[in-house]
Order: sequence, then structure tokens, then C-alpha cells
Amino acid sequence: MPLLSYRLDESHLVVELCDVVDLDNEATIERELLTLLPCCGPSMVIVDVVTPLLTPRALGVLLRVRGDAEQRGVSIAVVARYGTTREVLGAASLNRVLRVAYSLPGAELRSRGCRPGAEAPRKEGLRERLERRITPSDPAPPTARAVGPYADTSVPRFPGKR
Repeated sequence: MPLLSYRLDESHLVVELCDVVDLDNEATIERELLTLLPCCGPSMVIVDVVTPLLTPRALGVLLRVRGDAEQRGVSIAVVARYGTTREVLGAASLNRVLRVAYSLPGAELRSRGCRPGAEAPRKEGLRERLERRITPSDPAPPTARAVGPYADTSVPRFPGKR
């Protein structure tokens, strides 16, 4: 069973996962994904999960393929189009590990580390709004900043609540 794959551009390869991954086809799907991982081609592989059912075996395949891809210098992102798929990935706490996005354009943004490009204006965040309200008699704001590839775009799960 060959997986459908196509290129978005020279640095993004999209692989569609159309079948439910179970005991019978797990090894075949993993082998197909590993053969599609290039050694010197695109730097990003986007796995587009087309099926609404994401099994624990599929999570295992995605994590093993991600590990092999990291060794080859290739990044992996996952497109989860269905709510059930996103719930499974969220329950397993794999949203950031697998760079989960809702659409192909979102996965492209994840490949850039979720940071807006130079042409995109940056929205004023909570920190900037709070710093504007500080008066000279107030103590200095903390200098520690969030670091990591998702620091610029991370938002609280429940906005307004801490």
C-alpha cells in the first residue's frame, strides 16, 4: 500500500496517511514513511492525517519516524484535520512534539518554528501591555522571557485565566 506523497515546494514534502494504522499495516506504513524521508532533499515532511481515527499504533509510528527524521536533519509536522484526531494528539501531549497543525498552511508555519516572518507584524502581547502600564515607582518587570520555538505564539489554554 503506497502512501500518497507530493511536494508543496522544494523544502516541503506532504505524505497523506489515509488508512487507519493497526497491527496488520503498522510495519508497512512505517517502512513507507521511512523510505520517503529524504537524506538530502526537503527539510520538512508534513504527515497529513486524512483519517479521523488515530490509533495508539499510529502515534507510535509517528514518534518513531520523527526520531529517525531528526537523525537525518529533517523536521516532521502533522496535519490533524479532524477534531477527534486533535483530541487524541492533545490527550497524548504530542501537539508540540509532532508540531500539530489544523491545515497545510499551518504546518508550513510550524516548519518555520511558529514565528511570524519579517513581513508579518507582531501583535502586542500581554507582557508589552503590562510593561506599558508600569509607572516609574513600580518595581522593574521580570527579565526572564519564554524561550523555545513556540515562545512567540504560545497562548494560555483558557485566555484570561492563570
